[in-house]
Amino acid sequence: MNQLYDPKNAYRPVIKPVRRKSPNQNIAGSFFKSFFGSLLILVVVAIVLYRAEVITFVGDVSTLAERVVDPEKRVEFSLPFSPRRQNILVMGVDAAENEDNPFKGNRSDAMLLVSIAPHGKNVNVISIPRDSKVYIADRTKPDKINHAFAYGGINLTVKTVEETFGVRINHYLVLSNMGLVKFIDTIGGLPIFIEKDMYYNDTTGGLHINLPKGERVLTGKEAEGYMRFRKDALGDIGRIRRQQWFFNALGARLKDPQVLVKIPEVLKVMPKYILTDLSVYELSQYAALAKSIDMSTVQVATLPGSPSQRGSISYWILDPEKTQEIINRLVYRDKPKPLNGPITVGILYVSNMETKANELKAELEQAGYNVNMKSASKLGHDHIAIHNLDLPNDAILSLKKTISGMKEKQTVYDPIGLNKAARDFTIVLAGS
Repeated sequence: MNQLYDPKNAYRPVIKPVRRKSPNQNIAGSFFKSFFGSLLILVVVAIVLYRAEVITFVGDVSTLAERVVDPEKRVEFSLPFSPRRQNILVMGVDAAENEDNPFKGNRSDAMLLVSIAPHGKNVNVISIPRDSKVYIADRTKPDKINHAFAYGGINLTVKTVEETFGVRINHYLVLSNMGLVKFIDTIGGLPIFIEKDMYYNDTTGGLHINLPKGERVLTGKEAEGYMRFRKDALGDIGRIRRQQWFFNALGARLKDPQVLVKIPEVLKVMPKYILTDLSVYELSQYAALAKSIDMSTVQVATLPGSPSQRGSISYWILDPEKTQEIINRLVYRDKPKPLNGPITVGILYVSNMETKANELKAELEQAGYNVNMKSASKLGHDHIAIHNLDLPNDAILSLKKTISGMKEKQTVYDPIGLNKAARDFTIVLAGS
């Protein structure tokens, strides 16, 4: 697929867009939908470590059985039984003024494309910045992509993503911000490391953030503030990074057996805050898939670009070539080009991690890597940042298998070099 910028710097496709059938849209009323949807992205890749227990626990097996045996009610599903790829659009939306309909007239606050490979071999996640300047489907002027939900709900949002990026959306999951708040409170809070002091007050918008740096257990409102904070140099991109760290912490929290006993309470409060077209039968298949996923193989990327200010309006101007490379690599799983020369790895570290950084450098050099060291005054969270999109997957998998402490580190595609200390990839040691 080829993309270009028009004179107004909006991302617009130059190919015939994909089309999908009109989704069977509904507010999720079943136990499975409410629980599954509330987990956003990690619901697909982590939380369902105990999905089988949940299915038995809530006693909704009769509905599932009915769909399986009745051909007229059965929803055909391709995972993990067929070679078709599945793309799921996962979103959070702003808190609604209309409590009776949390999804009417609100902008999306987070947008993620979860791509599951044929046969469920692996899962990749792409964050689409909410301020991305694109052409909303069926409209003539460029706008922020998060306005699509306010203009036309999930149907217009799905159509916009499909036409803009040339990918087919098979399913969607939408969570109201209020649902996230209630979910976190119901499971007893979320332990997480706050990487910097976060203070912000918006009386009109009802957003008040007061999060000092350090380890803490977030309440639902505090978790919402952490997810939405963007009053720093990185703006929306920094917020996307925090959302990724948030879901890592959520995945760890949901492995706690003490959380499992809270499921009945979760199922009572969540249904009105979830919008999805997934059936119980489909969710059970994702459950089976998710239980087999190795979290260390999940790859995450934010669509690359640069910030732009037009008057009082801020946009994220997508880089067409790098955006296409991310989509080709993480959605279509294109094989990378052969590398020219040896792989170079950087270690980016804060001062109190210098000893560990030197130990890691020695271990990497012994394994045959060319290593470059670089210190930083402050960093967010530990991760592995890939800068060279032609870096083979096997290179990172080998690193995680052979170098101590690497297996559980999240892999993030960073072609614009937000955390860069070498040409190919950087190991970030933030101490968290």
